[in-house]
Amino acid sequence: MLEFHKQILADLVEEDALLIMSPGLGLFKIFTSFLDLYTKGTHFVLVLNANQAQEGVIVEKQAAMGVPPEEQLQIIHNETTSESRSAMYRNGGVFSVTSRILAVDMLLDRVPTAMISGVVLYNAHRIRSNSLEELILRIYRKENEQGFIKAFSDVPEQFTTGFAPLENTLKTLQLRKVHLWPRFQVLVSNNLSEASADVVELRQPMTEKMDTIQKALVECMEITLAEVRRQNSMVDVQDFTIENSFFRSFDMIIRRQLDPIWHRISPATKQLVGDLSILRRLLSSLTTYDPVSFFYQLQMVITSNTAKDGAPTRQYQSQWLFLDAADKAITTARKRVYLKQNDPEYDQNDGPTVSDGKIRLRLVPEELPKWNLLHDILNEIEQDMPEEGAPVLILVDGARTCSQLRQYIDGINKPTNDGEPIPILTRLIQWFFSLQKSIYQIQQEDSASTNTSTTGSTSSSFNKSQTQRGSAPLNKRRRVRGGSATSAVTSSRPRSIVETFKTDVQEAVDLLNDPGPQEGKNENDDDIMMGEDDILPEFNLVSPGSIISVQTYDNDVDEELLEDLQPRFIIMYDPNPAFIRRVEVYRAMHPELDVRVYFMIYENSVEEQNYLSLIRKEKEAFERLIREKSIMAIPMPQRATPQQDAFARAVSSRVAGGQLRNKGPPLVIVDMREFRSSLPPILYAEGLKIIPCTLQVGDYILSPTICVERKSIPDLISSLNSGRLYTQCENMCLHYDIPILLIEFDENKSFSLQSLSDMKSTVQLSDLSSKLVLVTLTFPKVKIIWSSSPHETAAIFDDLKKAEEEPEVDKAVLVGAESTDDVNSSYNMTPQDILRSLPGVTSKNYKLLMNDVKNLQELFKLSVDDLKKIIGAEPAKKLYEFIHHKTGLQEQS
Repeated sequence: MLEFHKQILADLVEEDALLIMSPGLGLFKIFTSFLDLYTKGTHFVLVLNANQAQEGVIVEKQAAMGVPPEEQLQIIHNETTSESRSAMYRNGGVFSVTSRILAVDMLLDRVPTAMISGVVLYNAHRIRSNSLEELILRIYRKENEQGFIKAFSDVPEQFTTGFAPLENTLKTLQLRKVHLWPRFQVLVSNNLSEASADVVELRQPMTEKMDTIQKALVECMEITLAEVRRQNSMVDVQDFTIENSFFRSFDMIIRRQLDPIWHRISPATKQLVGDLSILRRLLSSLTTYDPVSFFYQLQMVITSNTAKDGAPTRQYQSQWLFLDAADKAITTARKRVYLKQNDPEYDQNDGPTVSDGKIRLRLVPEELPKWNLLHDILNEIEQDMPEEGAPVLILVDGARTCSQLRQYIDGINKPTNDGEPIPILTRLIQWFFSLQKSIYQIQQEDSASTNTSTTGSTSSSFNKSQTQRGSAPLNKRRRVRGGSATSAVTSSRPRSIVETFKTDVQEAVDLLNDPGPQEGKNENDDDIMMGEDDILPEFNLVSPGSIISVQTYDNDVDEELLEDLQPRFIIMYDPNPAFIRRVEVYRAMHPELDVRVYFMIYENSVEEQNYLSLIRKEKEAFERLIREKSIMAIPMPQRATPQQDAFARAVSSRVAGGQLRNKGPPLVIVDMREFRSSLPPILYAEGLKIIPCTLQVGDYILSPTICVERKSIPDLISSLNSGRLYTQCENMCLHYDIPILLIEFDENKSFSLQSLSDMKSTVQLSDLSSKLVLVTLTFPKVKIIWSSSPHETAAIFDDLKKAEEEPEVDKAVLVGAESTDDVNSSYNMTPQDILRSLPGVTSKNYKLLMNDVKNLQELFKLSVDDLKKIIGAEPAKKLYEFIHHKTGLQEQS
């Protein structure tokens, strides 16, 4: 460990704190070293928020160090039974457990909270207010004031959004101290500067066509962004900049601004928001995808915006496709793959041609500039490499790029004819044209089905479409106020893009049906089977002993990758600031190794802009954190319950003459599945005692007579469509006097069930509001409560429980169960949830399936006759048809 690593570890051992570091400085190494301090002895430490890959690396590292299995990190997952978990907790050790399991175990007193030595939270930037982690820490601090709490994070940007974000995070984590370690910290800079630097920075210019496409896409993004600002002047558009739009976080920024007024936003604005995400992905794909895959991605965007026959041409279509810049980007992307005879560049390029006698295309696939640069680097390494050989590590940003680089490196030394594409591009072109044929077939089938369905309604539709008296003709354009760029585009331009796309597809299909002679191709060459998907072949890990290893960036796992491979040469194919720091730390820890780093980046590209912006944003984030740390109010620990009067309510003479006295905190029985939401932590914070258990009827039991079924908006829609809500309301009405359907909204979104733009002039049975009306008519006993947020729900529950008896857990669990054996059932809840969501499976017959069928895999193998014997004819038919239903793609394959 370096000196600053030891200093950080000493500070953490001394006091509870939140550690925030620059990414790549060795946070995972400090985290594992801290856990190693508690592997021996009688410690009981809980680890939260570590993902599966991080858990695996920790266990492998401890095993390599010779740590006995009983002292290694023990992982608790969904398959671990409650009895096993309880025994493991009491035996002690270091446990990595999911927040949902630990919260339930703590509420049911399965965890000896007083015996816990401490809680360690990794990836602390993911922890939010009213989360299960906050619930766990509240219970932990209430019953154990001596144990430690340590939190780790290397994403400083996540602590700078919102009002007083650092202070609020410390309150959530029950901490008072924060340790900030940026890259520019004096001790860090001194430690990393001691190692000799051997970095070769290679700024690769893009090709002329790539530069043209990039400028065109940026222009489309600027116009789209300006249109969003113009249509939503009532919100803060300060962050709606072209620089921010290059990052994935921009989607969150724009939705955070628009969510409160989402119900008042027009469909055009919603389409523009989605278009920004598409354009950002296209810009990223320009530098990472090969030209064939990039052109195919563009065509998929056009396909999704191609209007069906008889449908409005521009309704719900991406408006940026109607711009001249979009036409330029699409045309240039095509010219990176093949040329038509009418293209000016057709006779100026040499390359194989394909023809069917009428149509002639010249294949001119453009190699990515970084491929040739990588070839030159490997040749240089081969010349400088010692005779005994040295490992070369190539790091890329994704599995697709990793796979393609493997194919490219394998085919570097394969001979090709003059003017013929390299092997990987040849396979990609054949894959592309075979997909073109599939797209054409799907379009033909879709068009045929559309024509068939519209034949009978043509005459009536024609009569309705006639221009009424006093109305403008249908071909008359309405003047658009504001002079927006997208609205000023004529309707003749976009149609040409769609027609061009259809023409290209038709030409490709004709060539496939009658390929004809191909010039520049040796007849003795082996043909590659058409239709084989070579873009994403099977991905296998390369053994450490290989000379060249191509790997993807994997955050914390990269630290162990460097230690295991100990490469002599490192090629950063895609820029990554965090990995640059990891290489600096690795080089400082191994000064005896002469490591050379090749850093590749496209010059004057969006890739370079993103890289520089990431570094600047990280520096600004630490500056904001340092300033907030100096002026924030230090959170004081809250040892008392938030509501002191929750345990001793004022006795009111209006309630049973003052004879009902509170015997303790109000009790709410909560279904296990509800711990996916934020409501249980809020109820606990408001002073209510929550008891988790598996309920057959309802989600929350407030009293012996009140049962609540909570539905978020997405869950409400899916329940109405599947009919599950009907069964749930039926069961509540059968077993409880006051059944309640609670419809809960997200507090960060608008308190509106349907957007104004989605409201139709005529009400249909398929509308969400119509289905809710049918529920109220079918079950008049069910009360519907609308809640704007989980906090409002907690207040509603508190009001409903006044003057009510407390529910009994034993009785609530038995409601809806066929026998007492269901209460202590050892069924795995996740497969049970999947089973109950299948068509034909109801609350009355799912137990029959669980008793007769071992698992879901065995269920899917049953015949319809076997299902009839278990659940009856009609439910068996629905279930069997759903399981064996084939999609269109499956039928083609």
